[in-house]
Amino acid sequence: MTTLELPQDVASGSERAELARRAGIREVVFGVQDGLLTTLGLTTGVATATAGAAVAHTTILIAGLVGALAGMVSMGTGAYLAGSAEHDLNRAAIHKERTELMLQPEAEHAEMVAIFMARGVPSNEAVDLSSTLARYPKLWEETHIEKELGIASEPESTSIKDGLIMAGTFLIGASLPVVPYVVLTGLPAVVSSLVLSAIGLLAVGLMKAAVVGQRMVVGGLQVLGVGTAAALAAYILGVLLPHAFGLRLPPA
Repeated sequence: MTTLELPQDVASGSERAELARRAGIREVVFGVQDGLLTTLGLTTGVATATAGAAVAHTTILIAGLVGALAGMVSMGTGAYLAGSAEHDLNRAAIHKERTELMLQPEAEHAEMVAIFMARGVPSNEAVDLSSTLARYPKLWEETHIEKELGIASEPESTSIKDGLIMAGTFLIGASLPVVPYVVLTGLPAVVSSLVLSAIGLLAVGLMKAAVVGQRMVVGGLQVLGVGTAAALAAYILGVLLPHAFGLRLPPA
């Protein structure tokens, strides 16, 4: 009797590990992009609103730093709470499914047959396939959970890791628009912030394109275009809002 050898990537789970790695990179890209765009909009808007005022540089720097740190805490805790809630929800759904498999095996068998038929398997073959799977309890349970619920049968809790990654990447992205204001003042600081942010956005776009298999030029320009639109919107708001509310800062 010939023993069937599994492909190495299937036996080791390398394909699933690679998919998880790519998902992690997407989270990094999202965190950096969000931190950069949020802080760029904030610093650009404040710089526009305080142009020519004696408190301009200090105000911009404080606003940028506070926004970066507050965003880091908000995004980190938000990612943690969302991940924790999703994990708890999945665990509850899995427990319910396992209970139904024990108490209502006939109904679950019928559900699995319906799932196979919905995917194009003939009815008689769907019945045989479901009956065969039922002979292997662990595989039977995993198939029900994955096909009915669309989740892994043993979900891992990554909420703490997700929170730390989101907080760290957000802070990295947020630091780019702020750094120039630490060493420069006036127009050079504003221009340097915009240029450094543009370089960062382009890099994020290229990284994103590499991860998802998108054309590098398209991915880079897409994210850069979004960032440019955000900076322009912040500039317009920085000009309009002070006039709309009659706000004036002491001139230099």
